[in-house]
Amino acid sequence: MPRPSIDDLVRSLGGPGGGSAHDKLVSIICGRDGPEAVAAVAALAEAVVGGADAAEGSEAWVRACNAAVVALTAAGQSEAAAARIAGVPAALPALVAALRGETKLCVKAAAAIMFALEAAPAAAARTLLEPGCLAGLAAALGDEWHEAALYSVAFVLHQLATISSAAAARIGNCPGVVAAMVSALPRAAAVGPNNSSTASDSDAPTAGEMLSNCLKGIVAADASCARTVAATPGVLLALLALIDSGNDRNAGAALNVLTALPLAGSEAALALTEAPVLPALAAALASRSPEVARHACFAISTTVIQGGDEAAARVAATPGALPALVRAAAGEDQRQASAAVTSLKCICTVGAPEARQVAAAPGALDALAAALRRWESSRDREQMAWSFAAEALATIAAADAAHARLVAAAAPDMPQLLVRGLSPNCCAMAAGASRALCFLLAAPPELRVRLYEAGAAEACVELLRRAESTGDGLLAMHNVCVFLAHADAHRWMAAPGLLEALARAAGCVEEGEARVQSQAAAAFAHIAEAAPQHAQRLAGSGKALGALAALLCSDSADTVDAATCALRAAAAAAPSAVAAALAAPSAGPRARELLQQPPLSLPAAAAGALSLAAARAAALGARAAALEALAAAAGGEAEAARPEACVACGQEAGPGMRLKPCTGCAGGPAGRVLYCGAACQRADWKRHKAFCKLAAAAAKEAATAAAAGGAGSA
Repeated sequence: MPRPSIDDLVRSLGGPGGGSAHDKLVSIICGRDGPEAVAAVAALAEAVVGGADAAEGSEAWVRACNAAVVALTAAGQSEAAAARIAGVPAALPALVAALRGETKLCVKAAAAIMFALEAAPAAAARTLLEPGCLAGLAAALGDEWHEAALYSVAFVLHQLATISSAAAARIGNCPGVVAAMVSALPRAAAVGPNNSSTASDSDAPTAGEMLSNCLKGIVAADASCARTVAATPGVLLALLALIDSGNDRNAGAALNVLTALPLAGSEAALALTEAPVLPALAAALASRSPEVARHACFAISTTVIQGGDEAAARVAATPGALPALVRAAAGEDQRQASAAVTSLKCICTVGAPEARQVAAAPGALDALAAALRRWESSRDREQMAWSFAAEALATIAAADAAHARLVAAAAPDMPQLLVRGLSPNCCAMAAGASRALCFLLAAPPELRVRLYEAGAAEACVELLRRAESTGDGLLAMHNVCVFLAHADAHRWMAAPGLLEALARAAGCVEEGEARVQSQAAAAFAHIAEAAPQHAQRLAGSGKALGALAALLCSDSADTVDAATCALRAAAAAAPSAVAAALAAPSAGPRARELLQQPPLSLPAAAAGALSLAAARAAALGARAAALEALAAAAGGEAEAARPEACVACGQEAGPGMRLKPCTGCAGGPAGRVLYCGAACQRADWKRHKAFCKLAAAAAKEAATAAAAGGAGSA
């Protein structure tokens, strides 16, 4: 009896002999015969497509159901078979098409797709990420069929979204997919593997958790996708239903989506501060589950950061939110505590009323003070949290005298902690510490006195001297200059090296230079106008005067005005020094104008003469520098050139060893420069080149002069 063909076996799946055909087809697909196995998969795909829309109970419908069962059985038995199914172009689209069929068919098809994706993720993803397949998966989510199929489709979408951000973006950009996932979330909350509702402590993810994770990946893919998810009707209510499902993993996954949603923009962030979302977040923040509480804390933190002052004020006004944040800030979980401190800082910096609200929360000041101490020597993420704790305490202290006393009682060591945080070796903390100093400008004077006594002025000078003029270092320098421009000038002038350090800040040429230069100019003006003796010291600092003269070339009117005020105050104390700085060749036209204005009031002719003299002095300085270089080169030759010895290797002349002079300069002040050969001369050229060229030029000039003198005599 001849062996039945593949087509015969597939046709028989629709009749009474389907069971025997099933086993033979599974054996073929799982076997080693590649061409026959591929043909079997293709025939099965055709059968599935042909019966997907057939009437239940018809031969085509039975054949399609059995074909899906064959595919599922083979994929479940062998990874190679699952990979074959994924690799046949028509197979996965056929299984996706079967998802719209009757329950038995779509359950088996969904499971087969899941197995194929697990076995061959790259090949399967290429097909499943096409718009047609994604639309089919989305449509399947909206059907009321067996929970096992819902679970499989959720698994497939989740796996596809985790391949890459580009894959997640393709899912998010496919029309209708996000809306379908959002609609399915509430009923997916209790759906686990094996058609059963999952217990809250189960290790297996629910379909709701996987769909939430898929949404999180879509939001994180790019801003457009984030806006798509945020704008989907019912998304917040669907996520809240998942939070209330009684499953901590569901709740954590949903809160992860809420943490990411503010990335869609301030409007999305503010939507999270409205009822019923914000009260739900506050309740989750107080959850007994550490994971749920942590994710709720992250969600609130990103909301207040992205939503700005309005979002922070709403969080402060939500019952239970501040006490829960304070408990999280004092907790042992470092990441959660960091997020809570970030939220408290954002609330404090909204304004004095909000800062008082935070201070009134039981344990808030103690928690913030403890954060300063626990993260003083930390790195990475906690450095930013340390900075936020410092800023929160500073804003509370600046609210009024009573709150300043409360902060001093809770954190008596805060001045010392802030001063240590100003280290230029840790710019992230220095940026926060210096910003806290700026907030403390509004605090009662006694608190600033404690800062000075702790060494704040000296620490700030060191920061201006050594901090990198980029990133957080530049920000810290800016903040210090702001503080200096409004603080006690007498205290500051007692710190050694202040004027020179401030001159360095004024000379920043990196990104953000305009802000730093403007504040540095304001600080110079504040110092110079504070007392005549300070103006006198300013006039005695060449670096400070040079920096101020350079600031006159700024495009910022505020910077120019402040620099002008400082220079005028210094000129009243020491006119000659300031006049010399303004007349320097590097100074611009505004500097020339100042020479003719009070208090210098030089006549135009005198100002011009001074500028000319300064230019000539600069030219003489350049010539002197060139002569010094020539003398140094000659000195080097004198040290290197030993009589009758190669200057490169030291070998002396002797029998069979003839040394030849350099032909470029033919000798010099030190005598002839000798080499034993071309190799040594090439090796020594880098050292000898500077002198050689100068000596050759001088010899040529001397020869020209001698020739001219001889011609005159004749």
